[in-house]
Amino acid sequence: MRPLVAVLCAALTGCATSGSGPTQPPTVRAVCDQRANCFSQRAVRDFRVLDNSSMVVFVGSAGCPYLVEVDGIFCNLRGSAYLRFHDLDGRICGLGRSYISGNLFAGEDELCQVRSIEPLNDDEVVETYAAHGIVDPLPPAGSGELGVMGASGQGAPLPPATGEPADSETGAEWTL
Repeated sequence: MRPLVAVLCAALTGCATSGSGPTQPPTVRAVCDQRANCFSQRAVRDFRVLDNSSMVVFVGSAGCPYLVEVDGIFCNLRGSAYLRFHDLDGRICGLGRSYISGNLFAGEDELCQVRSIEPLNDDEVVETYAAHGIVDPLPPAGSGELGVMGASGQGAPLPPATGEPADSETGAEWTL
């Protein structure tokens, strides 16, 4: 009986080891399609209203961001108590096919016609938020000047068009 228990314990211990070792592949985040100009109205997970006529919509399990711009006489996305996406086939697309409806607290539904939908990457989301004053713009990095590094780590002058070294004292050689 004891040998059987020992074999079972060894088997269970071997099966219970964690899979977080180097053989386990890392979790990969789903990639957003940067060419898609439509999305499913059922896949909308979150949104952020930028102003009365534009918003960033996050779609799908990966939270793919889209910039949605709307038209309408009384369109006021920022003042609506709720927002709903409408299209006959369930695909929200630009060019007048789809609508977003909202409701001012005591009024009737107002329809905003979707004018354009543009997929965004993470950098474009930050730039869009900065352009609308939601976040501060990122500070510039570096001086903005380009240079060639020499062997000593200091900036070296650019080579002349003839292929000769610009300064024989630096010891830098150029090949074209």
